[in-house]
Parts: sequence; structure tokens; C-alpha cells
Amino acid sequence: MTGFEFGSATHAGKVRRSNQDQLLANDLMFAVADGMGGHMGGEVASAIAVDALAVAATVDTIDDLIERVEEINTEIINRGRLEPELRGMGTTVTILTNLQQSRPDRLGIANVGDSRLYRVVDDGLYQHTEDHSLVESLVRDGHLTRSEAAVHPQRNIVTRALGIDERVLVDAWELVPVVGDRYLLCSDGLFNEVHEDEIHEILTSTGPAQEAADELVERSVATGGRDNITVIVVDINAADPVDEVPNDRVTATRKALEHGDVTVEQPVADAPDGEPADPQPDEMRFDTVPTILSWRAMAVVVAVVVVVAVLLMAIFA
Repeated sequence: MTGFEFGSATHAGKVRRSNQDQLLANDLMFAVADGMGGHMGGEVASAIAVDALAVAATVDTIDDLIERVEEINTEIINRGRLEPELRGMGTTVTILTNLQQSRPDRLGIANVGDSRLYRVVDDGLYQHTEDHSLVESLVRDGHLTRSEAAVHPQRNIVTRALGIDERVLVDAWELVPVVGDRYLLCSDGLFNEVHEDEIHEILTSTGPAQEAADELVERSVATGGRDNITVIVVDINAADPVDEVPNDRVTATRKALEHGDVTVEQPVADAPDGEPADPQPDEMRFDTVPTILSWRAMAVVVAVVVVVAVLLMAIFA
């Protein structure tokens, strides 16, 4: 059975008065949720996510993990319907968990949003999750380089989150646990302040997981602390032996696809409870509109134009 040693830390940072990040760290599951939405909505959304994961039934496969994230999405939406002041709240979530009935042992990862999960490798950090963000999509499309994305003024705009739409797109992976591997789960308050090279140096030079987590948060606050910061450091200290281990540890992948849907992002005010506005807000609202609706609207417009043309021809004939 896979065994873990872990440490966690979180901080509101220097700008925000409240901490809308939430974390879960126990012997089976680790999660970071970065809430978004004014009037404390983000804090509620992220709390719903981690509380639901904490009482989750056994997760056996990554498909089970995806289903659990989808259920949490529904919980957040329903809470917003019951309390209109929370409507539009959302949260990212990144999860690392032990898959209970896998033999040999396997780890499960799930991700929605731009919180990240890294694995420490010899020459740096291997990012297992993919950011669901505006700048990441621009990088994939070749419109931005990695270095440009790191300083882009809109790097905090996320394109997926829990609680925004009935249909949530979840990415998930199954991994082989290897004794000695060190993982890092974190919100964007860490990697937007501390360069990945510096994060790698701290993770490789600091022994106990809790000391590493504390040092990462302290460094982020000292560097700027413009957002909430949350980190979990997880060390694998026991695992079933396996004959072959993929370099990336990945044995199965479930990537959500847009299937032609159109996503429209709209900023949401970032000043809950009188707080100063964050110079780089990550609170966003998303309205996902099926493409078929756009075609229907276009058909209506065409029909109206045709009717008007016929009437004009009749008038002037």
C-alpha cells in the first residue's frame, strides 16, 4: 500500500484580508482549491470542495474521481441557487489521491482550473496538470511564449472552474507511485510569485515535507504576496514494487474536450468585504454556450432578413 509523508501551509498574502484558498491533506487524499467570486463567495466555494472531498467515499479509479468532482460542481451550483448573494462563485481544484482498489497501487490526479500539481525531477519540476487559463490557451496556439505568459497581465484569467456551469470539464491521470518521489500541489499564489527554479531549489534542499511547505509559503509572501498562497508537499515513502515505471509515471489519462462549445469569460469585481482590489485578480465568471444555440440564433436572423426583403419587394413592386 502507498504511504505518504506530507506537509501543508497556507497564507492570505499581503494584499487580501481573507484567504479564499482551502486545502485537504490526510493519509489518502490531498487537494488545493482556490476560490473566486466576490462577497466571500470564493471562500464558500473552495470550502464546499474540500469538505466534500474529505467525506468522499472510497475512490477506486480516476473515472470515480472525475465523477466526484462533477458532483462537487453540482453542490456548489445548488448552493448558489439557494443563496443568491453567492451566485457566480467558483473554485479551482487540484487533487492527488490513492486509488483504493488498484493492484498494484496507483495514484489518481484530477484538475480543474489553474492550481497545479508538480513532481520534482532532477533538473526541475514536471508539471502533471495543465492550466485551464487564458494565457495557457494562447501558448498552446502559438500566440505567446512561456516567458511572455509568465508576466502577461491576464495570466490570472481561468477558463474552467467548479460552480460556474452545469457541465464541468475535468482532466485526470493515473500514476505509478514510486518511493522517493516528491509532489507539490499549489495555488497560483505560489508560482506567480516564486520562479519554478527557486521552487525546485527549496523542494530539493529542504528535507521534511512540512519544512518545505512552510518555506515555500514564506518565500512567496516575502516576494510579493499579492494573492492567497497554498501549498501541499507530498513524499511517497512506501509503494508496491513494479517491474516497469514510465518516466512520467502516467499509466492512464482522461482529458476533457470542449466538443465545439464556445466559452465566454466575463470579469467579476474583486473587492469582497471592502478589500483592496487585487492588481491581478483571478476572479472570473464563465458562461458556456452550446454552439447549436449560435446557429439557431443565426437562422432566426437570416429568416427575419428574408421576410423584410420580401415585404420591401412587395411594397415597391
